[in-house]
Amino acid sequence: MSTDPEASADAILIFENDPRQATAYRELFAGSGYQAQTALPDQDVQELCERFKPAAVLVDMAIWESDTAYVFGVLNGALGFERPVVLALCILPHQVRRAKKFGADGVWVRGVDDAAGLPRLVADLLQQRREGKLKPRVPSTPL
Repeated sequence: MSTDPEASADAILIFENDPRQATAYRELFAGSGYQAQTALPDQDVQELCERFKPAAVLVDMAIWESDTAYVFGVLNGALGFERPVVLALCILPHQVRRAKKFGADGVWVRGVDDAAGLPRLVADLLQQRREGKLKPRVPSTPL
């Protein structure tokens, strides 16, 4: 058994193109005991997921639609890794609709919901997934 506390921590991958926001989310989740890593859609998302094996992924829906579609396509395909819980970060109503169409398991509305609650929401979604109560959502649009 590993004595490394990081070894048992859930990994979370954060797709956020604003460097300050990315840092804030990474620090928020790291402070809550997650292994947090930031990424951008122009990285090899498939390789990153195979290597990092995230339990959860945050996706900023303000990133270009084609980029978010690419990220969701890799996550929903889940080749070489288990399909993570996907939480979409949204501001505008069309981003919420797009997140649901792409198969997000949850939606976080920035500016309305308190970001300090994000780690708790992710923990709740992960618990529901482990209990079999939260099945991966199927996208309603081709990705």
